[in-house]
Amino acid sequence: MMSIMKNEKANQRQNVIFEFGILIQPYVELAQKKLPPTVDEYRIAIAKVSAGDASWRLGVKKYATFANDLFFNEEYQRLSHTAERFMFKVRDLIADQEMHKNLPLLQRTFLRILDETKNIFFDLVSEIPVSWEPEILAANTPFTSYLRIKEALSIVKKRFEYYDRYLKPDFFDLFVSKLEKAVSIKLITTKGNKDYGVKGVTAVSDLFRKEYLDYKLIKVTPDVLHDRNLRIDDNIFTLGPGADSAGMRLTNFGPTDSSQQAHAELEKVISSGTIIHESKK
Repeated sequence: MMSIMKNEKANQRQNVIFEFGILIQPYVELAQKKLPPTVDEYRIAIAKVSAGDASWRLGVKKYATFANDLFFNEEYQRLSHTAERFMFKVRDLIADQEMHKNLPLLQRTFLRILDETKNIFFDLVSEIPVSWEPEILAANTPFTSYLRIKEALSIVKKRFEYYDRYLKPDFFDLFVSKLEKAVSIKLITTKGNKDYGVKGVTAVSDLFRKEYLDYKLIKVTPDVLHDRNLRIDDNIFTLGPGADSAGMRLTNFGPTDSSQQAHAELEKVISSGTIIHESKK
């Protein structure tokens, strides 16, 4: 039986990212408030995040540890202090008496610093190396397979592309909806019928293009599209059955050729197609 720990570091990175999202949720809630938060609300958010920071760092330490004699200490120090550094900036912000007089400005400044912190966080996460290995996901393990593919998605910063002749509506809820709104998304599929392809996903695709900033559904002919591939930033992954049905049967999943030539071949597939749906700029 294939060990589910084969891509353990990728799984740990996914956990670090997920738990960081939970850790800073009090800040996110302040940034999303329609009415500008009070200074006391910022202080309460700082206290909540501080209370969970030490526990989150334990996961970062595990992620940075590869063996008893191999620990990425500098990378750990930079990553594990992300929330603390942000906290110091917020404390300085709310200590400014002028900001007390202009809570909308305080909220806008807070949001800008929060966005900067998120970008810094993802850069620091990527400093710790994760070596993906191809693996065979056993049949009748759809949830495990779903988590494996989600781990690959956790590294996306700018580009997400999925190539599948038989793209189905479930794919949007399972994977596309988990992406940040600013990520460039391209879904490449064939004409299909009511169950798959362009015809099968038209309704849900029309909804997604209205919400995501850079989204495209592209129709190609079956002769240019065979294998199912994911392109995540500059990494290309291949898988057997569609991502929405991975693990229902024996599934190959893992990194494949990500050379310049391989990227050029994917670009040829895209350029041969027709844009069916596109974000409204």
